[in-house]
Amino acid sequence: MSDEQPQGMDRRRFLTVLGVSGAGTAALSGCSTSNVEKLIPYLVQSEDQIPSLPTWYASTCTECAAGCGLHVKTREGRAIKLEGNPDHPVNGGALCARGQAGLQGLYNPGRLKGPMRRNAAGGFDEISWEDAIALLAERVGAAGGRVAAINGYGAGTFSTLLADWVGALGGRVVRWQPFDHEPLRIGAIRAFGVDAIPAHDFARARHIVAFGADFLETWLSPVEQQRGFAASHGYDDGRMARHVFVGPRMSLTGLNADEWLAALPGAETAIALAMANHLLATRATLPEGAAGLRAALAPFTVERAATDAGVPADRIQQLAEDFAAAQPSLAVAGGIGNQHRGAHQLAAAVNILNYVAGNIGQTVHFGAAANPGEGYGAVRDLLDEMRAGQVQVALVHEANPVYALPADLQAAEAFAAVPFKVSTAQVLDETAALCDLLLPNLHALERWDDIEPRAAVRGMLQPVMEPVYPVRHTGDVLLAVARAVGGPLAGFTAASFEEHLKAAWGAGVTGDAAAQWHEAVRTGGAFAPPAERPVSLAPTAADIEYALPGVDGEGEYLFAPYPSPMLYDGRGANRPWLMENPDPVTKITWQSWVEVHPDTARALDVRNGEILELTSPYGRLEVPVYIYPGIRPDTLAVPLGQGHTEFGAYATGRGVNATALIGASEQNGYLPYLATRVSARKLRKYQQPATTEGTPRQLGRHIAEAMPLPLAARGLTVKQAYEAEGGALHEYNPPREKEAIAGWHDRQVEEQQYGDYADPGHPRWAMAVDLSRCTGCSACITACYAENNIPVLGEEEIFRGREMTWMRIERYWEGGEDGAPLEARFVPMMCQHCSNAPCEPVCPVYAAYHTPDGLNGQVYNRCVGTRYCGNNCPYKVRYFNWYAYNKKAFPEPLNLQLNPDVTVRARGVMEKCTFCIQRIRSAQHQARLGDRPLADGEFTTACAQACPSGALTFGNARDGTSRVAAARQDPRGYTILEGTNVRPAVTYLAKVLHRTEA
Repeated sequence: MSDEQPQGMDRRRFLTVLGVSGAGTAALSGCSTSNVEKLIPYLVQSEDQIPSLPTWYASTCTECAAGCGLHVKTREGRAIKLEGNPDHPVNGGALCARGQAGLQGLYNPGRLKGPMRRNAAGGFDEISWEDAIALLAERVGAAGGRVAAINGYGAGTFSTLLADWVGALGGRVVRWQPFDHEPLRIGAIRAFGVDAIPAHDFARARHIVAFGADFLETWLSPVEQQRGFAASHGYDDGRMARHVFVGPRMSLTGLNADEWLAALPGAETAIALAMANHLLATRATLPEGAAGLRAALAPFTVERAATDAGVPADRIQQLAEDFAAAQPSLAVAGGIGNQHRGAHQLAAAVNILNYVAGNIGQTVHFGAAANPGEGYGAVRDLLDEMRAGQVQVALVHEANPVYALPADLQAAEAFAAVPFKVSTAQVLDETAALCDLLLPNLHALERWDDIEPRAAVRGMLQPVMEPVYPVRHTGDVLLAVARAVGGPLAGFTAASFEEHLKAAWGAGVTGDAAAQWHEAVRTGGAFAPPAERPVSLAPTAADIEYALPGVDGEGEYLFAPYPSPMLYDGRGANRPWLMENPDPVTKITWQSWVEVHPDTARALDVRNGEILELTSPYGRLEVPVYIYPGIRPDTLAVPLGQGHTEFGAYATGRGVNATALIGASEQNGYLPYLATRVSARKLRKYQQPATTEGTPRQLGRHIAEAMPLPLAARGLTVKQAYEAEGGALHEYNPPREKEAIAGWHDRQVEEQQYGDYADPGHPRWAMAVDLSRCTGCSACITACYAENNIPVLGEEEIFRGREMTWMRIERYWEGGEDGAPLEARFVPMMCQHCSNAPCEPVCPVYAAYHTPDGLNGQVYNRCVGTRYCGNNCPYKVRYFNWYAYNKKAFPEPLNLQLNPDVTVRARGVMEKCTFCIQRIRSAQHQARLGDRPLADGEFTTACAQACPSGALTFGNARDGTSRVAAARQDPRGYTILEGTNVRPAVTYLAKVLHRTEA
């Protein structure tokens, strides 16, 4: 099975070692002594550490600007799992895939182990921290105020310290993140005269229209927005909001919409203005000042919008009427994937639409969201100063502008003009590779810090473990340099950044400052409801500027780069969990791709995997094709986030950097990722797609069931819904199975003596999956990786059709042919823990067995790898270790992330989902110690805990009061492949389609 040769001992050697070991003095974990590990007990017991029991810390996620709250699980002094903080106002206990993968930033094998200085040969030499601080102090002191910093960290105490520190020297700081929201700010200024970014209440909205905003992926606060979207758009007792997506490409947010309007980029503004015009003409009451817009909006008719956008007029008319009828509604605009020269006009138009609809103060709020930074324009100005020789010392913190900025900005050349450059990157990235001094910062889980993602929300960071490597907090470095330089920096007197942070938190506090500090550390920060900021229409709101925006380049196709839901702006590319977690839309891993409409693919004569050469005025790329019906024929799209030339072993040399083809705009503000026009040429090359897609259509197997809203509201079952629509029930089933599925919607579990192994005196653990809430975001997959020590295989193994993830998100296409609307259905698939499990009787060594509480167990030490169980599983959710994956999947220090409660499986062993049995047993033990029954919701599986949508419900099906028991009684409930009569423990609730027809 492998070219690896077993190391260690034969049977005789094993018995010799066993015989001389004495009575219980040797602990052997296998038949090898080549890597002996010793168990060393605590000599002095820590007050905070009890062996085998976890310790939890509250912290804040820094994987994006949203600032979600964390609960960090540690064991024996190392962090092993990140969960959402249920008390945090942003994420409310959920966590996205990127947040889960923050653990792999802490233990990343590419982390710098200490300060380094560039040598004469162009490489780096290790130096001591004392020498590094002295060198920086010397350069700063000689710079004469010509010091600048680019800060990618959010608002908070450190960012204030850095700004004050550089300001005291006479320099300047630009706080910048690649995915800023400049169009939203300018749109608010034009519509309301306020420089602010709005916050949105998706949970209250009864009708949602997204003009390109990927609010379920990377736009603003995705976890919070996904929670709100699930509350409104997830089916609930006959009600659900309608969601329409307007844009040239269906992102993951678009795939969760009830309707897609494939508008020409830039023409979305005409649709928004036509909707506002319709509201003015039809609504009896309007907000103050809105009636004055009638003359300004009169030219923007539905017919004009249809002509500009390339969308039928009747669809725009229906959208306007539905939006007008909903109370309250919500329109959102923005996002990198739909960025063009008219993005600011679109943001202003959407603000006007929301104001006319009465949504301001209802679903749109001002006063809550914080300013993410100075924006792209300030970065561009700073790079010009570098080229002009006005910067002698440049400090880059938590940012990688050389990689992330558009190609036409030539950031690398600008940096080359600075005599002394410093980076605090934790991993050698493209910007750090050009610097002269590397001062690696502590990871967010190793340091004291805070972050303010919005007004009235101040998240705390605290060290949850000792640093993996002897690196230092950048705040401590700044304070040490201040002591060495003196003079203008003499005012920075704190002994450490921790002391400085405590002083900042205590400033202006009334009462016991120490008690409030400890409470913030315990809860993860200080949170208060934001103050609502009333807004009214500004005089400039009536000065509507709209024209189809021009696009740079002469190519035939519009090129629209978009953020990767997994890799974000590229910072996730060195996280193997994120690289192997399939893209939710295309199901591709480890690679880049260009999305091409089927009609365009026929015109170019290309198929999946064939290489296209894309050329723009700024550069060229060679990218493999993915044929995607969810994109306009005149548009090509490539995800951002790959194509690193530096950034660790997992990221370097993979895929392409889409910024090579894009320019930037200074017209009407600044846009860092501007859509351009490109030409496309077939190269007659091929790259095998590393995809886990499988069959993209259901082929009549009724895996992802759905029903229209009117039928769901009537309480019909899936069977009854099929009959009401004139369809047949599972026509593919042979006649002898009709009797078995005739009562498939009776949610009472059949308790038959034959084949039912669950003990009536024990719980029956089960799960319900609401397909109306699942968005396909894949946070559950990363959570399962983290909880259950699942190895990452790599691109080559994906080519062979192998994957180890215990849980996957199946994505099936519906429609999209002959003019029918395209629809996506997502189905989380894990072990179904069948009552009549077909995997169990075929195992010759009884490795697959049934537990008394109804779980399909797997004894890894008993398994001999016949794979009979996998062949007999109709759901294909059992996985085989072809190699010793754990050896290459967890190189040091990634091995520190392993959960000690879960066995690390070996080569030749089958493995599968266990419903997180380690969590079940832990909760049962705690209840038993307390002499009390186990309460419903007291614990849950890792996937259910992470899910931002609340689509997964886990519990005891025998407890009639449990949430899972209630979900299994829902008329929408069904089990997949019921005709096999395996009686799964996972019940799926059919997706509800917001259609008006019955």
